[in-house]
Amino acid sequence: MNKHGFSLTELIVTMAIIGVLLGIAGINFFDWQRKSQIERQARELHTDLNSARMDSIFRKARHRITFQPSSYVLRRYSSDNEAYTAGTITNTKNVTYQLTRETGGDISDVSVEFDSRGLLTGANFSSSNLVLRINPVASGAAFDCLIIHVARSNMGKMKDDGTSCETR
Repeated sequence: MNKHGFSLTELIVTMAIIGVLLGIAGINFFDWQRKSQIERQARELHTDLNSARMDSIFRKARHRITFQPSSYVLRRYSSDNEAYTAGTITNTKNVTYQLTRETGGDISDVSVEFDSRGLLTGANFSSSNLVLRINPVASGAAFDCLIIHVARSNMGKMKDDGTSCETR
């Protein structure tokens, strides 16, 4: 007899192979998507920091960014004597991935303030630089931390052991 077509066993094996391949591709896609979102968040935060710095120079007014683990608030002040709780909120941004300090510590109510010359002043952190980390660290993203210096901001990558941020 001349038979045409596939047997049930051949179809099941083929479907199982396709399922395994799609499962592997799906896992890679979600890792790629997470890396892309972390890099986007780092670039957006870097842009907002630089915008606040430039606005403080052009407007000759203080600008402040206050961080929370899942958001940050941008404020503009009309004068150097205006109270810290006052000021105009220019933007509030929620972040997808939690922000922490370089060591993984809490970043609640940490602020950076740019004076009318665009220099970092009045920041409530102990070192001369503030390092913000976007979690999770071992995501494989090209940029997952920011270093905020007195006169500039840089994007970087956390070391694999999570101890420090290296600029790129």
